[in-house]
Amino acid sequence: SNGELTPWFQAKVDMRTGSIIGAEALVRWNHPTRGLLMPGSFIPLFERNGLVTSIDLHVFEEVCKALRSWQLRNLPTHIISCNFSQLHFDRKDFPQQLAEIAARYDVPHALLEVEITESAIMKNPEAAWMQIIQLKQMGFKTAIDDFGTGYSSLGLVQMLNTDVIKVDRSFVQRDLPGQRAQVVLGNIIRMALELDMAVICEGVETAEQAAILMRLGCFKAQGFFYAKPEPERDFEARLALQPF
Repeated sequence: SNGELTPWFQAKVDMRTGSIIGAEALVRWNHPTRGLLMPGSFIPLFERNGLVTSIDLHVFEEVCKALRSWQLRNLPTHIISCNFSQLHFDRKDFPQQLAEIAARYDVPHALLEVEITESAIMKNPEAAWMQIIQLKQMGFKTAIDDFGTGYSSLGLVQMLNTDVIKVDRSFVQRDLPGQRAQVVLGNIIRMALELDMAVICEGVETAEQAAILMRLGCFKAQGFFYAKPEPERDFEARLALQPF
C-alpha cells in the first residue's frame, strides 16, 4: 500500500544477437529505513505467514501496468515472467485472478509468463498440473524455474507441458567447463526442444559459458553477462534501444 515493493526487471536475451527476448520480474523492497532489500531477506518470512501470495499478485499487477505503459508509448514489448509461490496452486481461482488483473490493464495473456520452481511443484504435483493446463488454455505462458535441482526433473517434464524450462544456474556456474556437465546439460536441452519447450539457461556470467551453451544448442539466456536486474526506468531505457 505504501508502494515500497516494486518489480525489477532482468532481461532474457538471444545469445546469438544479444537482443532482448523477454524479462523476469524480481521483487525488491524499498524499505524506508533499511534501504533496498533483496527477496531472500523477506520472502521466506512471508512464505511462512502466507502473505507471499499478496506480494506475488501485487508484483504481477505492477508488471501489467508496466506492459500497458510500454505499449502506449510504442516501446518494444516482450514476454515478462513472474514468480509465484506454491501456495497459489492450491487455489482453484488462481488462473482467474491473473486473468482479471491482466484485463484491468488490457494486457494480452501471451505477454505474461507464470514461473513456478521445480521444488514448489513437487509439493503438490497434481494441483500444479491442473493449474498449468488451465493457465495455458487461457493463453498465459508457463515455465518451470530452477529446473534440475530436484529429484523428479524428468518426471516433471513428462507430466507438465510447460512452454519453458529454465535450467538452474548451478549447471552453468558450477561444472559447465567439465565434459560430464556438458553431456547432462546437452541432453536436457535436446529433450526439451524435442518436446517443443523453449530452454533458457540462468546464471550466465561469462563469454565462455555463453559459447559452450550455444554449442550445446541453447540460445536463450539470463544472467549478469548480459544484464543485471534493474529498476523499471532503466529497463525501459534498455528497451528503447532495441529494434522492433
